[in-house]
Amino acid sequence: MLSFGQRLKIIRKEAQITQAELSEKLMVSVQAVSKWECDNTMPDISQIVPLAAILGVTTDCLLGVGGDEKADREKLEEAVLKIYEDNEHWWTYENNCDYRCYELYRDHIKKYPLDYWAKYGCAASILGFLDDSVNGTRYIIPKEEEDELFEEAILHLNAILNYDKNTTRLISAKELLVCLYLCKGDFTKAEGIAGDLPDMGNIRNAMLLEIYDRKKDYEKCIELSKNMCDESMRSYLDCLWIRARRISILGNVRKNEALNAWYDFLDAAKLNHRIFNNAVSMYWQRLAYVNISNDYIAISEFEKALIAIEELCEFGVSYYEDCRSKGYAPETLKGIVNDFQIRLHKCYCLCFPTSDNVIANDPRFKKCEERLLALN
Repeated sequence: MLSFGQRLKIIRKEAQITQAELSEKLMVSVQAVSKWECDNTMPDISQIVPLAAILGVTTDCLLGVGGDEKADREKLEEAVLKIYEDNEHWWTYENNCDYRCYELYRDHIKKYPLDYWAKYGCAASILGFLDDSVNGTRYIIPKEEEDELFEEAILHLNAILNYDKNTTRLISAKELLVCLYLCKGDFTKAEGIAGDLPDMGNIRNAMLLEIYDRKKDYEKCIELSKNMCDESMRSYLDCLWIRARRISILGNVRKNEALNAWYDFLDAAKLNHRIFNNAVSMYWQRLAYVNISNDYIAISEFEKALIAIEELCEFGVSYYEDCRSKGYAPETLKGIVNDFQIRLHKCYCLCFPTSDNVIANDPRFKKCEERLLALN
């Protein structure tokens, strides 16, 4: 539990008041304020009420007494939910849902100024209220009120960034800060904060994409969205691959389920190849055909296995011709052919370790071999 001095120091800093400013308002020395915050002395009882008023909190909060924060937070959550459920005045200035929620959070924070969950909710409600007034599309907020609310939201978010220990909320606070500066049209600050967001899960890129879109910098939008799509597709395909492979290794009893999963993987790989046409997407398609063929063989569906092999061969020929038309070097083209030839034989090797089998001896398989060999 925080001591009086620790509590006073945090509340003062969050209110963006210096020791000198506080001492001047209370007509005491800076040393006196410093001693309070170091828990060397306590303010006089007559100074508690004006001290709380200057910091914008209740005296109980300042002294760390009274109130049940957990219970009051639960009541606040219920009240906020009820406003959004019952109120029809979403897009009006009067009786606005976001503004009414802001008032509830604001009153809660006065009682519990170190409740960072409430500070985030308060800032989010302010953003909702301000955002719907941009360009006067729904309503117009007087400039002075708009600036005051903006500064209050920034104050709450900076308090979270400076003092909160909740990692998830820290990231969310930065995202909200970006949105607030976008609401004000300050793209430079928004972009600077977005650059500090973590790179994982496209968190940073999603914010940057929003910034570029608001700036109407569509070239950057296109490039970044393409990169994000590529990254997301790679993660998606990795998950589809793991899903299909794990079902497949459970045995023949689940081969039909595995084959459906392999076709999901193949469809996604084809889409990726159509959009990006890169070496990775080519690899995924070959991988899909190899596993589809082997799983069909495992349940003696030889006709369907041969169809998958023919499709792999057709893909190999098409890919080779595309690369040749783009002027790829002869050694590269030869490597492509060799790779598809290897994949062709892998289409049965999981079930038939040797080449003396029903698939390898089938005329349709031999024709596929000949087509690929003819490319060299």
